[in-house]
Amino acid sequence: MINNTRLSLFLAFFVAVPLFGQTAFLPTPLPKPLTLPPGNIEVLQIDPGGSYIGDAVRVVDCPKDADEPFGTCGNELFGGPGLWNSHLNGAIQIRFYDPIHGISHFEVTHPLNLVGNDTTMTMPQLYTFPITSNVVLDTFDTISSGDLNLLTGEVSNINYKLIFSNLWYGALAQVNPQIKPPAFTFPGTYGMALANFSQRPDGQLDFTFYGSTFLPLGSNTNGDPVRIPMALSGPFLDLGNIQVPGMSLHPHIRITTVPTTDPPCDPQCIKVVPNSVIQLTANPRFSAIGDDYTLNIPQLGFVPAGSPKPEGHSEIMGTVQVQFGTPNGNYVPVVLRSLAPNGLLVPPPAFPIPGLSLGFFGADTHLKFPLQTFPVVGVVVVDDPFDFPMGELDMTTGQIVGGLTWRSFWNHNLLTAVLTLNGPRGLIPFSFQQRGPAKFQTGPNGQIMFRYDSTALLPFTNYLWPSPDYSNPAAAWTAGPGSYAQPFVRIQAAVATDTPTSVMSGSQTNITSTYGESFSYQYSVPCSGNGPSSFTYTNGGQVEFGHAGTFTLTRLAAVSCINSLTSTKTPGNYDSIQFTAYGNWSKDKNPHIATVNVSTNPSAPYVSILIDGSSVSNADTSPTLTPLP
Repeated sequence: MINNTRLSLFLAFFVAVPLFGQTAFLPTPLPKPLTLPPGNIEVLQIDPGGSYIGDAVRVVDCPKDADEPFGTCGNELFGGPGLWNSHLNGAIQIRFYDPIHGISHFEVTHPLNLVGNDTTMTMPQLYTFPITSNVVLDTFDTISSGDLNLLTGEVSNINYKLIFSNLWYGALAQVNPQIKPPAFTFPGTYGMALANFSQRPDGQLDFTFYGSTFLPLGSNTNGDPVRIPMALSGPFLDLGNIQVPGMSLHPHIRITTVPTTDPPCDPQCIKVVPNSVIQLTANPRFSAIGDDYTLNIPQLGFVPAGSPKPEGHSEIMGTVQVQFGTPNGNYVPVVLRSLAPNGLLVPPPAFPIPGLSLGFFGADTHLKFPLQTFPVVGVVVVDDPFDFPMGELDMTTGQIVGGLTWRSFWNHNLLTAVLTLNGPRGLIPFSFQQRGPAKFQTGPNGQIMFRYDSTALLPFTNYLWPSPDYSNPAAAWTAGPGSYAQPFVRIQAAVATDTPTSVMSGSQTNITSTYGESFSYQYSVPCSGNGPSSFTYTNGGQVEFGHAGTFTLTRLAAVSCINSLTSTKTPGNYDSIQFTAYGNWSKDKNPHIATVNVSTNPSAPYVSILIDGSSVSNADTSPTLTPLP
């Protein structure tokens, strides 16, 4: 039903999304260099509230060889990953070596092991397993280590290797006797490892580490099918199990010596339903992906110090799916997933890794430098299927403990041009590692809200930047020293908990889109989804002639009405509507789909209209600056 041209372009370049030497922050000198502890060694107690281990076990039935070894088919069992987190107690020992040119190598050990509390792994549909006897041990052959830059605080070359032991991992080994339980390495073959130090008043250094990795088990080991243990046993104490070809582990760990200081969320704390799944609608007026650029390229124009950096962004439309696990004291494990707007049907294009689902969509826009303007067309965002966003929600503060990492692949024509130019320069296939604070809270009229503000750093020195004529690679420019990009993701999403009673309607004529085209629209849609609905949209196509045409609604497919954080609407009424409609496009006789969002918030008006996921036509009225969510 939807034209796949832009989606196919995205998929063709998916495997080339770059790491660019990705780091978490810009390594600038600290006001005062870090000093090593007395004797270059310290033993510190970890903070149990901020320290935990866990897993999000993806259980699938992927019997085809084409789906292995990663288990990438979409046949997920039990309704979602098996979630558990266990909070840790104990001490860590860190040994520092004398600095060389300001860099101190360090080693981290856990002399008396770390012990976690008992909890439960659950999946939304009919799977429960006790997670008891949690212990974290050092391996016998490797010491976790890294390098600390005392001038900037940057940690590099981090390699953290540990053994996770508990009842479930033991049961997994029992039902898979051919599998030798491995130690978990962070970042491992595909994962991440982030560490930082901060000076303490007593002269020692506080330490925080977060790591995640991906361990696919494939379909069999030496001909023995991969199995998952069940929490039941036979008369001879043999564990029940089922075959699960393609199952994968997603272990993660956070260790910190810094006590948590997040303020309590009461009375805005949400009520979590254990082992449940909910879907929240992203509010595009407050949700965007984009990039802040610092590019040392004279042809782009000089940006004076203190002036806003060139920034391009696209408001994103879609759905945030949230899976909550079983609470463990004041905490509950969480996994998130981005989905396309409700009702948007997209035929799955051919792709080297099957089982991938589309996420957020954005309207076309421009990136403006003082001397050059670049079109940004075909914005699509897809979650990394191998390291998906997972965290630990503190139900007393509403915060994801330590922040949330949300890795994703992006596409638009500017990124495609950058990848094409720099492919021969050896860009490493990787997803953007967005990380930042995330929280859940109640909003107007008791709705559940999710808010996320993240960034990453992509060093760009010596890479090629295209001219606005993407078809002319010879016109590209080389980025000089100090060049970098800072991609960001900002999300405000909500789901209403009251009963919708309003019919939202409105119209505008001959307004100018972010992309520079004149468009008009009118709509009248009941928030309940029941009753008469109407919608028309006309685009003049002044910039992209292919955008020109008129869409007319024939049938409503889905509707979601929510409130922004500052809404003053009464129960049953809302200041934002997102709907999907089937209809006719004036240029052909084929069926098409419109996804529409309108914000009526007086201080934050906005409209976004995507025809066939933006591939046929699109228009929005993007605000000048992307607001925080």
